[in-house]
Formats: sequence, C-alpha cells, structure tokens
Amino acid sequence: MEKRGKKRFLKRLFVRFGDQKPDRVAFTHDLSSNGIFLKTTVIFPPNTKLHIELTLPDDKIIHCRGVVMWAKRIPSALNRVIQKHGMGVHLLTIPDEYKTLIERLQL
Repeated sequence: MEKRGKKRFLKRLFVRFGDQKPDRVAFTHDLSSNGIFLKTTVIFPPNTKLHIELTLPDDKIIHCRGVVMWAKRIPSALNRVIQKHGMGVHLLTIPDEYKTLIERLQL
C-alpha cells in the first residue's frame, strides 16, 4: 500500500541545499505539492531542517525550507546502479512559483 498521500511527478531540477546554508548540490528525482526527493550522496538524518534553493525550468531560483523525512545512503560505487538514493524532504515553506510548477506538471 502506498504511504504517500500526494501524487509524485518525475522532474529533474538543479538544487542547492544545506542545514546551515545551501552549499550542497543535488537534483530532484520527483516532486509533489508538499515535498521533493533529492537525489544526492550527501545525506542528512531525518528531522534535519534544510535551506533549499530550487532552480525552476525557466532558470528562476526559489527559496524553500524543508525537513528531511527519510534518507537512503548507498556506497558511492553503486550511485549509477541504484537510482533512488538520497532524501525525501517535506517542504515547510512553499513559494507560489513552486505551486505553479506543480499545477503545470498535473496537466
């Protein structure tokens, strides 16, 4: 049974993130109306609050806050083999531009 209540949309976007400042780099794997999956080898433990800079398809950068809900760390040698490694992040602040992106993905 699916635990998630929100529909996910596959979308690769450039992201900067970090617990103190957004100084790490990742890509999104999928998005929902209230969360993102960050594909990254830099893992923070659950409940860590993150500063997030998300680059939209039009190259506009939006700023969000989120909290790590779960994380999956893998050995770096398996990065290309195992596609779903990184962190599931619940967004605490959701800019209007992000909401617009999700609406467009639903069409």
